[in-house]
Amino acid sequence: METTIFGPPGTGKTTKLINIVKQELENGTPADRIAFVSFSKKAAEEARTRAAGVLGMDPKQMIWFRTLHSMAFQFSGMNTRQVMRGSDYAALGKLVGLEFGSNSSLTSSDGVLFTPGKSGDAYLSMIQMARVRGIDLADQFNQTGDYNLSYQQARIVRNAMQSYKSEANKFDFVDMIENFIAEGQGPSIDVLIVDEAQDLVPLQWKMVLGVLRPIAKRIYYAGDDDQCIYAWMGVQVRDFLGACENKEILQQSYRIPAQVHDVAGRLVKRIGVRQEKIWNPATHQGTVVWHHDIMDVDIRTGEWLILARTNYIANQISTQLKESGYVFYREGSGWSVSPNILEAIEVWLRLCKGHALSAQQLKTFEKQIRPNILPKSGRSILRSLDPDQDYTLDDITEKCLWPVSKETPWYEIVKVSEKEQIYITSVRRAGERILTDKPRLKISTIHKAKGGEADNVLLLLDSTKAALESPDQDSEVRTFYVGITRAKKALHLVEPKTRNGFYL
Repeated sequence: METTIFGPPGTGKTTKLINIVKQELENGTPADRIAFVSFSKKAAEEARTRAAGVLGMDPKQMIWFRTLHSMAFQFSGMNTRQVMRGSDYAALGKLVGLEFGSNSSLTSSDGVLFTPGKSGDAYLSMIQMARVRGIDLADQFNQTGDYNLSYQQARIVRNAMQSYKSEANKFDFVDMIENFIAEGQGPSIDVLIVDEAQDLVPLQWKMVLGVLRPIAKRIYYAGDDDQCIYAWMGVQVRDFLGACENKEILQQSYRIPAQVHDVAGRLVKRIGVRQEKIWNPATHQGTVVWHHDIMDVDIRTGEWLILARTNYIANQISTQLKESGYVFYREGSGWSVSPNILEAIEVWLRLCKGHALSAQQLKTFEKQIRPNILPKSGRSILRSLDPDQDYTLDDITEKCLWPVSKETPWYEIVKVSEKEQIYITSVRRAGERILTDKPRLKISTIHKAKGGEADNVLLLLDSTKAALESPDQDSEVRTFYVGITRAKKALHLVEPKTRNGFYL
């Protein structure tokens, strides 16, 4: 039995899949015979966490709730020492005369491709792309169309990497899946759930359909073709659409307001290759507001997700918000200012006001004190204060023989650069606060925000010439569809600043 489950935005796809797991367990299917896989660690971990919470299961029982390459790794019996690491790519770089960076991509759980960062990464990305698409390197080189790259160099890198991995007994993510497919055997499972299936590359589909499908008795492919935005990674939406004939469409969104639903509905009709879906919005109306400029939007209160088509545009937004004294979280980069620094400033200001603080707070504070302002003996004292007592500024200056007073400004105490000092002063003047568990303001590219949501979404409609002239306009439409459907209450659309704008 096979079923493709289409889950438009906010329609409870994960809840549906967890309910399938629940029903299987109630029917006597052992937990270790249920596989819940995805290309994304985020999706796999969410499923494991939700199942553990809703069903009261021990996560250790759910051994096949994992990414596809993790399943391949686990089943093969590999150990982590065999996985290619940054040091391996550094050694490879010396062999071929290139520099490889983007170390985060070496441990990335959201895919099998190398993210371009330094000169050699573009070649690695091209090589991996050809492998997951199942095409020749020459064809991938021609399709990439980057005239700054050399096909001869790409072949040298590929051959050197193959030799290095063979001699060092090392494997990368693509090797894991290729070896799994070559073995032709998988874990003993009765149920196979493939989440975010619209984002699988051809090699992953080969693993699912060629190895896992013959093993499982009941199979569910879940996703939303309208949110398939990784064509540049080799994903082909037709693979998901043609997975099986039996289809189920979730029809009630619990997130998307009616007005946002209207905008999304008009936009999605421009996609040429898709599954027709009729789904209903949430009960609330929500709002859609147009703006000429991002600085016209009042973001001083509330939860905001600010989305841009490219990193370049997101960088411009970050600069503008910094100049205006906002604290924000940038997806992929972190906070605009370290939460530890802000916390240290707050600790110092509270001490200056006469508050008594815990030993743990002061121990954390000590790490942010300027190197030369407190002697080592004083630092040792702050790190070893009695955890059962609270301490005032007078207490610690006396214990540490620290010649400071409540009149000493925070920027002479906390280690910050002059540039950071100006920014933080602006932040404090604006009264902006920081909540490290859930950012009030988050900036992201649309691709990195996939799966996220916020009460207020501010979407910039600037794009790029390359994207707008691409023959694959379905992907561009899907990208902005994903951005629009992150809004839980209000959608704010900012008109393009250049001629390279996406028009709704």
